[in-house]
Amino acid sequence: MTDDRSTPLQKLLTYASLAVILALVLIPYGYVIVTAFKPAAEVYEISWLPSEISLDAWRDVFRINHFHLYLFNSLIAGLGSAVLAVAIALPGAYIFARKEFPFREPFFYMIVGTLIFPFILLIVPITIAWIRVGLFDTFLGLWLAFQIFAVPYSMWILRGYFARLPRHLEEAAQVYGCTQFQAFWRVMLPMAKPVIVSVLFLAFLQGWSDFLFSNMLTTGDGPRTASVAIYTSTAGGERVEWGPLMVMTLLAGIPPVILYMLAQKHLAKTFAGAGH
Repeated sequence: MTDDRSTPLQKLLTYASLAVILALVLIPYGYVIVTAFKPAAEVYEISWLPSEISLDAWRDVFRINHFHLYLFNSLIAGLGSAVLAVAIALPGAYIFARKEFPFREPFFYMIVGTLIFPFILLIVPITIAWIRVGLFDTFLGLWLAFQIFAVPYSMWILRGYFARLPRHLEEAAQVYGCTQFQAFWRVMLPMAKPVIVSVLFLAFLQGWSDFLFSNMLTTGDGPRTASVAIYTSTAGGERVEWGPLMVMTLLAGIPPVILYMLAQKHLAKTFAGAGH
C-alpha cells in the first residue's frame, strides 16, 4: 500500500481544484437541461429553476423543426460509417500486422500519416467529384467521405492489437485443418472483439457528430444530419430560439453517451492494451 503523506492543506487544495473543474464541466450541461424545460418567456431570465416545467420547446423541435428526421439521418450516417470503416480497416490491419512484404512499414505509416492532413482542404475537390459521379446528397457519399478519417485511425488501432497477438495462433489453427482465412475468421476475429467494438464506436461517433462533410455534401432535402440541423437553426434568423436549440443539443448528445456507457468496457481494454 502507498503511504499518503499529503498535508491537510494539500488535500484541501486538491479537492477544491477537482470541485472547480467538475463545476466548469457540469454547469454548462446543467444550464442546457434547465433551459430545455423553461417556458419561452423565462429563457432570457437569469434563473436556474423555471417557475414551471414546460414542454413547448420539445414539441416545437419535433413538429416544426422535424428534428427526429435529422436524428435518423445521423443514425444512418454513423452506422454506415462504422460498418464500412471496420470492413475496410480490419483486413488491412491484419495484413499489415501479420504478413511480411516489401515496404510494409512505409505503406502503413503513409496511410496513418493522412490523419495529420487538414481535411478542410479536401472538401471542395470532394464536393466537385461527388457531384460528378452522383454521390452528392446521398448516404453513400457521406459514408465514403467519412472513411478519409475513419479508416486510418481504425487501421492504426486494429493493427496494434493484431501485432501483439502470438504468432503461433494461426499456425495452431492451420495444424487442426483451418485454412488461412478460417484461422483469421475463427480465431483472430473473436479475440479482437473488444477492439472491433471500440473501432465501431469511434467510427460511429465520427459519422454521428461530423459537421464539415455533412454540411457540404448534403442539402436540406437530402440526408442532412443533426449537427447541421442544429447549426442551421441558429444561422440566418433574426432571433435564436434558445429553448428548441437546447432540446436539440440534448437529443443529439444522448445517443453517444449511451453508446459510450455500453462500450466502455471494450474501450478500456483496447486503450489499456495499447500501452503494452
